[in-house]
Amino acid sequence: MRYGKRIQLLLMAACLIGSSALACGAGPQSVRLESDEAQQIHVFTQYWDTIYPMDGNRLKEFAVTDLDGNGLLEILTRARKGKTVPLVYEVNPQRQGLTLKSRQWYYRHVFQHDIAWFVMHPETAAGPWVGRTDIVEMMLQDSYDIYAGRKSAFG
Repeated sequence: MRYGKRIQLLLMAACLIGSSALACGAGPQSVRLESDEAQQIHVFTQYWDTIYPMDGNRLKEFAVTDLDGNGLLEILTRARKGKTVPLVYEVNPQRQGLTLKSRQWYYRHVFQHDIAWFVMHPETAAGPWVGRTDIVEMMLQDSYDIYAGRKSAFG
């Protein structure tokens, strides 16, 4: 009987450890990456040094779209100061990299859509630089959900 209680306590401890790891964020990434859309958003964070270069423009505006409707997501980024034409990167068909789109491509597609721009602060944007992509990916997913009409606001 005495060993039975010990085994039961060990099993309960193992369950608590497993559930606390899930609560701390160890588990959700594999779930998020199951959809093609989530995999494409993850590609953005894998190429973060291209999308968010350390170029002195600390605050940037972002939007995640599929302006041309081809199923490949684009990320639009621009410095807040100038409000210039954004840089547009599209996930490549193999989902292993990015393709830079031209200004002409942007102008050809942008006027047909509403774009939900958001500002990512440097503290959040630093996530992929240190291996923490979860919050950045959630923000990028929010942007796409608004673009796709699944949500009406961020958060």
